[in-house]
Amino acid sequence: SNITSAKSCSITFASAKPTLYKKLLADKSTVLTRTDFSKVLTTDNTKTLYTSTENGTTVYYFAGNAIDNWVKFGKNASNQDLYWRIIRTNSDGSVRLLYHGTSTTATDAYIGTSSFNSSYADTAYVSYMYGSLGSIPGARENTTDSTIKTIIDNWYKDNLNTNYGKYLSTTAVYCNDRSTSDNTYFGAYTRLLTNKTPSYDCTATEDKFTVDSTVGNGKLTYPIALMTADEVSFAGGLYGTNAPTWYYYNSANGSSTGSTFWWLLSPGVWSGSDAGVFYVYGSSGPGFLNNVNVFAGGGVRPVISLKSCIKYSTGNGSASDPYTIQETTSGC
Repeated sequence: SNITSAKSCSITFASAKPTLYKKLLADKSTVLTRTDFSKVLTTDNTKTLYTSTENGTTVYYFAGNAIDNWVKFGKNASNQDLYWRIIRTNSDGSVRLLYHGTSTTATDAYIGTSSFNSSYADTAYVSYMYGSLGSIPGARENTTDSTIKTIIDNWYKDNLNTNYGKYLSTTAVYCNDRSTSDNTYFGAYTRLLTNKTPSYDCTATEDKFTVDSTVGNGKLTYPIALMTADEVSFAGGLYGTNAPTWYYYNSANGSSTGSTFWWLLSPGVWSGSDAGVFYVYGSSGPGFLNNVNVFAGGGVRPVISLKSCIKYSTGNGSASDPYTIQETTSGC
């Protein structure tokens, strides 16, 4: 056939979306390094990340009263959207999130209340999982789930596992640091009270709770656990002091857990008769970091980590426009 006129066309390619990890780094124009952890940090800030290391790898975290670390991810069994706060990035490039319930204004940002362990009269009960009683080496056999792990796993299975598990990192480490030199004070207690030097590192393989056994103990059935006391310190908290930072506040500048205190993953003190684990106060002591008997009843705020390859979709991290991810059939 004859061509009677010349025509042209143009094709516009949509720019590829970055990963959520890269979007965070692109959005936050200020990157700082904290060196003094002896006082609280509650400064209002946006577009600010702080930097540290985990196992020699640079990681980034939110501190002070950050208001642009919101994520909307997943739905619960009742088909309600779930909201989270970004704690930090992990050494595997995943992005670690703290549960905030079904609203940015939630005052019940926990999946329920529970003891950490239903028994307390043994050092082993500071453990997320434990084995033989009577010594920390025996406890590190990690054969029995703690009370709180059972609750977290059941919630995950019923709410996230089927549709959203594919987005979560199995190599992120959740540190239940049972290191102790005297069988009284555990690692986080010494770091945060004596030395004022929080760390993202987790020394003992048995304390590195992971799904993937090549990077940790491989004892997690599901890729979910709790925030650590060291992460609270990095975020601006201080033992025995009110610290109304982002992990305390909801978007209405109130307590995200109301008057309910909530559990952390870090062992604190063995008194000789009672096992103690770190926790954070609710409204009676905003952001107050302390140690309490594992038998006490506190809020359960799960922590998950979005894989490093997860793509950003929308949002700027604010409560009104939280980050969302691209949902695909394979995760990424």
